[in-house]
Amino acid sequence: MLAISMICLLFGAVLGQRFTVLVLVPAMAVVMVLSVGAGWTHPQSAWWIVKMAGVAAICLQCGYFAGIIMRHFLIERPSQSLPLTEAEPSRPHHAAR
Repeated sequence: MLAISMICLLFGAVLGQRFTVLVLVPAMAVVMVLSVGAGWTHPQSAWWIVKMAGVAAICLQCGYFAGIIMRHFLIERPSQSLPLTEAEPSRPHHAAR
């Protein structure tokens, strides 16, 4: 269950970097299907499968939130200072004699 939690967390962070919140709906559907499939292939109880699917969904959403925060801090912010060409006073250019 730890492996699926880490994969969902990283997958959510990648989705948060690129997409809007609406991408979580199909992503959660895929996570639920994969969780049920993984629980079915290994003989587990129904409560364990439900718990695994819930933890995977929560990790996906937490990863998405972390991806949004990372995107916010990685975007270049506009510089508050003037560019070098505007900050220096213009000097008159004299023709060479």
